[in-house]
Amino acid sequence: MIRWIKAHQEYVEFSYAEKAKRTRYFYVPVLPDPQGPALGITISKKVSNAASRNRLKRRMRAWFREHQHILAPTCKMNFIARRGAADLSWQELCEHLGETIKCM
Repeated sequence: MIRWIKAHQEYVEFSYAEKAKRTRYFYVPVLPDPQGPALGITISKKVSNAASRNRLKRRMRAWFREHQHILAPTCKMNFIARRGAADLSWQELCEHLGETIKCM
């Protein structure tokens, strides 16, 4: 079961992450977490308007719920969206998230 990161303090911890994955549409800092997989999603106003940001968050959450079996069981990740991420179609987003997770 995925644990969603909601507390501000947990998001602050990612500024000290030693391991991170950079892609065209996401920056993903990774931290060890013995409690199981934990995910955070950060999308700033620079990415798009509110409706597009919310749609992107909903799509990402849905994808992670469907593919939680491929997540590393002992890590905590924060997906930080970059410009252009909100413009991806559902299929493009699925492919990009799958490639990002497999590389970790």
